[in-house]
Amino acid sequence: YAIGIDAAPEMVAVARRKATRSGKIVEFEVGLIEKMDFPDNSFDAVLSSLMMHHLPDDLKLQGLFEIRRVLKPGGRLLIVDIQRMEGSRQHMLMPIVLHRSVPTGIQDLGALMQEAGFVQIETGDLKFKMLGFVRGLKGS
Repeated sequence: YAIGIDAAPEMVAVARRKATRSGKIVEFEVGLIEKMDFPDNSFDAVLSSLMMHHLPDDLKLQGLFEIRRVLKPGGRLLIVDIQRMEGSRQHMLMPIVLHRSVPTGIQDLGALMQEAGFVQIETGDLKFKMLGFVRGLKGS
């Protein structure tokens, strides 16, 4: 069983349509990363895909504390998002793809996760070079 949240009602509607078409059982709700409407220790795992780069660092940290709150002890967090690109070629491509530059990237989230109480934090690259991941476990 899975629950998805997004701050934009339009995106929740799109996700519901896609889930219905694919026959997947997923509940979608309008919600905010910094104030999730779920009890403490509700989830075994949380996945965040391609949204953290939209947030300022203070809201990222607040959201990570909130994710930690809703995870069960030992629960896992996986974030897939945009890499902070370096070099002239990447600086030209990033604004074209994202319509803006990304001053921080997935590489920078490990420190914020640690500050929010996550442990065993790992980062890595994905096949699509603009994307990377960071994952960790809810610490005690």
